[in-house]
Amino acid sequence: MAAALTTLGRRAAAAALLLGSACTWLEQRGADLHDCVLYRWHETALGVAAVAKLGPLEAAVGGWYADYGWGKDTWWQTPGHVLTNHGTGLPLTTLGPFVYGRPIAHLLATSADGNHPGAPDAFEDVRAWLGLGDVFDLDDGLPFALSPWQRFVDACGVEVGVVPVATGLHLGFNVVEFADFVLGLLFLDLAGDDARPRPPTLPYLPAAPPGSGAHRR
Repeated sequence: MAAALTTLGRRAAAAALLLGSACTWLEQRGADLHDCVLYRWHETALGVAAVAKLGPLEAAVGGWYADYGWGKDTWWQTPGHVLTNHGTGLPLTTLGPFVYGRPIAHLLATSADGNHPGAPDAFEDVRAWLGLGDVFDLDDGLPFALSPWQRFVDACGVEVGVVPVATGLHLGFNVVEFADFVLGLLFLDLAGDDARPRPPTLPYLPAAPPGSGAHRR
């Protein structure tokens, strides 16, 4: 009787372990699938703008601003209140030097975004310089410290966005993240992110250095 109960207990433990592993696997595959898409929605945007991104190439025209947006700014984030609350297009429409006190070189940016809702006048980040995606973060403005893998992934995405006067929508798809999802079905972790939590969409607001009188990233 005791031996039978011991055997039953071992089988139950093995079944529980197998079920837990299956649930973890499904959760990881869901996260990988979610990483394949990028989306942002601004229901109170103001402006007229359109943007298209194919890998490291980007074309943008117009400009827009919004106080609030929801979705995610990068492929590997969890959804939430987004950092990207404005965007600009053609050279000389970049608002950074005039509104955010950024370097005059930002006039060469064909697309920019990234004003933090907690400090809307503190900074912005260049998204593209003269049509080339800023995956190397030349202005040191990205809200996250990107790994080489994340920089590579960011250069392989396709994204389109439009702001027709009062609303804004951005959608994207990433082939590298999709490959990570497909290989994950075979228990292969191409991105090495299965055991890592995704960062929040809206990052913390860094403290200002002593004597600067301003926030920084």
